[in-house]
Amino acid sequence: MQESQRANGALLHPPRFMTDEELRLHFGLSERALNRLRCTARFPRRDSLINKTDRRAVEHFFDRRAGISSPVGAAMGAVVDDGEENFN
Repeated sequence: MQESQRANGALLHPPRFMTDEELRLHFGLSERALNRLRCTARFPRRDSLINKTDRRAVEHFFDRRAGISSPVGAAMGAVVDDGEENFN
């Protein structure tokens, strides 16, 4: 079933943990772009046991970078790194 969903290049329900190739396909990144992101301190690290990266953590990384709040971050109790504080 998963192979038929991959026929058009994307999964209907992408896996939680992805290889570098799957991450590049899912997020539309080139190999060089992913390598450059991996060099940054805040990009999610690859799990050494399964050699895959958590897709939801990568989504949260891009949301933070774009300056939008993420439902992933809210579920994890994280706060937005940058932005004005609103005490009203």
